[in-house]
Amino acid sequence: MKKILTLAVAALSLAACIKTNPTVEQNMTLTASMESGVTKSHLSVEDGIGKVLWDANDQICVFSQEAGEMKCSVFSTQEGGATALFKGPGITLDANVTALYPAFDEVSFTEADGILFDADNSTQKVLDGTFDQKLNLAAGQWAGEKKLSFRNVGALLSFKLTQERADTIRRIELKSNDGSPLCFSGPAAVKWVDGAPVVTPGEGTSDVVKILPAGETFQTGETYYVWLLPGQHPDGITLTMISPTQMTAVKAGTSALTLERNQLVDLGEIGGIEWKAKETEKKALHFDFSGTAQEGWPTKDKWKEAPGDSVCVYHLGDEDYKFILTDCTDATLARVAWVSPNLIWYAGARYLGLPALEGYRLIKVSAVLNLASKSRKAAITTQIYDSKATPDMMDIVPGGEELEWSTKGETYTYNLEGTEAGKVYYLVCTKTSIGTSVLDLVYEKVE
Repeated sequence: MKKILTLAVAALSLAACIKTNPTVEQNMTLTASMESGVTKSHLSVEDGIGKVLWDANDQICVFSQEAGEMKCSVFSTQEGGATALFKGPGITLDANVTALYPAFDEVSFTEADGILFDADNSTQKVLDGTFDQKLNLAAGQWAGEKKLSFRNVGALLSFKLTQERADTIRRIELKSNDGSPLCFSGPAAVKWVDGAPVVTPGEGTSDVVKILPAGETFQTGETYYVWLLPGQHPDGITLTMISPTQMTAVKAGTSALTLERNQLVDLGEIGGIEWKAKETEKKALHFDFSGTAQEGWPTKDKWKEAPGDSVCVYHLGDEDYKFILTDCTDATLARVAWVSPNLIWYAGARYLGLPALEGYRLIKVSAVLNLASKSRKAAITTQIYDSKATPDMMDIVPGGEELEWSTKGETYTYNLEGTEAGKVYYLVCTKTSIGTSVLDLVYEKVE
């Protein structure tokens, strides 16, 4: 898709975080229009035909030659539609001018590589009926007569989700069957080659794109759009839906797929697929705290003496499993203690480091609340925070979001996503105190 930008004079509003041109005092307004196409900032589908619109607050980075150096000037619009006015500083328009949408915080230009920037499209939050405007890349080039011609860098893939109970899907993954890259995370460059922009990612390419709903859930009957790198996939791609309990519904493509720049590929309806248990080796561990505390664990009469970050060993059969009993960094008292028939977190901001198993990643945590019913809450985090940290400030594991533990005898379960093998994760009490008589952990082997 191509957009035409026409130059005029107006007021200036700059994003201070991007290097701009300080030598030109005159301000400018660019009137941006675009050819019919399927991508840019906002997708509108009418009568089955996709067209693009500028959105209010869109920003573009325009590189021009100023004082012997290619500098980025940021232009922004306060309106949307097929055409929009972009306001920015005065620049020198000549054959050297090149531009990029969106305007990244860190962006530069070299003659050898073109426009350099960092981006992450390996995990995408999709919107009902359109796509995340900030994921799309469009590059512009001077076309004479105060005009810039913008073209899209990537491709779009769409599908209509007709799977029943789509609102229970945790995530959707697209995977290239031959391992060819679909996305990237990290540095990349865009350069014009034979009249078209070509993106060259660095080392952070991936053959898997993870798709999450931008709202609370996916919706049955909605159409979703995903941004992808142009490329050849001779063995096709596979779409996998994943439930909170690690069940999967898979639609495996077998036909060759070509993703061209500025192209929309429609997979059609995705639905009616049977859910199956994920076929991976798992290890389930059952820890019972209803009996006498094992040696080395802090107990009712000695829990205040336990140092922070103390390691306690749970003997389970012929194996030993290490738990980290810790707290926030500024607590004056411990922490977590085995007070039969419970393992107790004595207050908020108390953490229990769960066993890390080499070659296995933690995918499920279940605990039975065994204290008198009060307003209690807990979550799963990747690290320890101080006592002032609230859940919105924490790096909470996907699926490990804060739950209210309110009913004695009830089991509270976290189905985790994106965990790593051999890494410690923490069950943290975020409000009041919690206690469990049983802790069940499930690990999945990582190939």
